[in-house]
Amino acid sequence: MKKLSPVDTAFFLLETEQRPMNVGVLVVLVPPKSARGRFADRLVAAMLKVPVGPPFNYRLHKAAVTGLLSLEPDEKIDASRQVFRHKLPVGCGLQGLFERVSKIHVELLDRSAPLWQLHAFDGLPGGRVAMYFKTHHGLIDGIGFLKIVTGTVSRTARVREPQSIWRGMSGGAPGGAETAGASDMAHGLLNLALEARRTANDLVRLVWHEGLRDLGIGHGLMTPFVTTPGLLKTAPTPHRILAHCRLPLAKVRSIARANDAKINDVLLTVLDIAMTRYLAERGTPPHQPLVADIPVALEDHGGTGNRITILQVPMGRPGGAPAERLQDVVRETREMKGELHAISGNALMLYSIVEHSVASIIESLNLRALPMLANTVVSNPAGLTERVYFNGASVELALPVSVVGHHQVLNITVTTYVDQLDVTFIALREAIPDLPRLADYAVTALDDLERDLKQRRRRHPAARATIARGSRGRVELR
Repeated sequence: MKKLSPVDTAFFLLETEQRPMNVGVLVVLVPPKSARGRFADRLVAAMLKVPVGPPFNYRLHKAAVTGLLSLEPDEKIDASRQVFRHKLPVGCGLQGLFERVSKIHVELLDRSAPLWQLHAFDGLPGGRVAMYFKTHHGLIDGIGFLKIVTGTVSRTARVREPQSIWRGMSGGAPGGAETAGASDMAHGLLNLALEARRTANDLVRLVWHEGLRDLGIGHGLMTPFVTTPGLLKTAPTPHRILAHCRLPLAKVRSIARANDAKINDVLLTVLDIAMTRYLAERGTPPHQPLVADIPVALEDHGGTGNRITILQVPMGRPGGAPAERLQDVVRETREMKGELHAISGNALMLYSIVEHSVASIIESLNLRALPMLANTVVSNPAGLTERVYFNGASVELALPVSVVGHHQVLNITVTTYVDQLDVTFIALREAIPDLPRLADYAVTALDDLERDLKQRRRRHPAARATIARGSRGRVELR
C-alpha cells in the first residue's frame, strides 16, 4: 500500500463535479499507408495485449477509521473495461474532436474503479485516429505523465511489441512512501520533526520576503490574492472548451536568446499580450498585471505522484509595449527562481497547498467579491523533440488536457513536438466561449513581440547588454 503525498491528497479532497481533477493526453494518429479499414479497432485490440502497470494498476483506498487516502495495487485490472470506442460524425474536424473530448474530460472517474480510461475515436479526415487517455491528477503529475507517454512511442514505424499508456512506468508507483513498520517508526518521527521545523522556518522566511517586497525594500514572491485583477470571474461549472495553436520553436528560442530570457519567459509574454488583447476587446482591459499560476517541478522522486509547487507570477504592466512586457516577465520569473533556490521543497509545496485551499474555500462559499489567486495557469512540461510513432502510426498531434482549478477559468499548457510549440487552452465555457479567438491572438502576439523587439534594437543597440547584466547568478526553472 502507498501513502499519498499532501499534494496528491489535495487533488482528491478538492475535487467536485464542477471542478473535476482529471488530466489527460489527446493523441491524433495517421495510420501507416499499408493500413486498411477499421484501423482503430485493430489498434485497440493490439493495445489490450499490454498489461496494466503502475501507477494505473492502483486503486484508491480510504481507511475506515482515519479516513486517510492511500493507493493499493490490483494486479487483476481488466483493461478492456476501461476502453471506450467512439465514431465521429462525417466531416468532423479537430474542433469537433475537441468538443467531444471536453465533455468526456469533465466526467468524474469512479473512485471504486481503476482511475483511468482510454477513449478511441475514428472518423477524422484522412483515416486519422484519435486516442484520449484520461486519469486522475492525484495519481500522477505532468512530468510523470510525460515520461510514460514518451515511453510508449518510438522513432520508427516498425512495431516490435504493442504499446499502451496504461503500461505505466517501471518502478513508477506514486511518489508516497510505503507504509512503515514499527521498527522504522522512531527514526521516521525524528526525521519528520526535523523536517517540520525546517519547513516552518522556510514558510516564515517566504512570507517575510513577500512583506519586504510589498514595502519596496526587498525581493520575493508577490503576495497572493491582493494583487490579482478580478477578471474572467464566473461561477464554477463543469462545462469546458478546448482550443489549440502552434508556435514555431525556432522563433521563440531566437527571441529568448537575443533578449537574455528563457523560452518560458517568451511564452508567458506572448500569452500575456494575447489575454490583454482579448480582455480589451471585451471591454475589460486589466488595470493591474495579469497573474499566472506557474507549476514548478521540485526534485525528482522517481515516481509518478505529484512533487510540485504552484507559484504566482505577475506578467506585463498595463499599457506596456510587447518588449516592455517581456522585461517585466523576466524580472518576475527571476524573483520566483530566487525563492525556489532559497526555500525548501516541502515548504513550497505546503505554501502552494494552503493558498490553493483558500481559493477553493472562497469558491465553495461563493465569495466572488474576494480577490482571485491567479488569472490563468501556465505550465510547460517539455515534450517530444523529434517525430515519433505509436504502434506503427505517425503521431501528428499530442496535446495535454489539464485541470481548471478552483477560483480559476483558464489553463494553458505548452508542449514541444519536433520544431513546434503546441499551446493547449482549456477553459470554463461560460467564461471564455470563444476560446479559439484567444488561441489565434497568441499566434499574432508572437509576431508583435518579435517586431517590437527588432524596432527597439534598431533604436537602442545597447538595450540587450543592460538586461544581460541583471541576469547573472539566477537559477533556472526545471
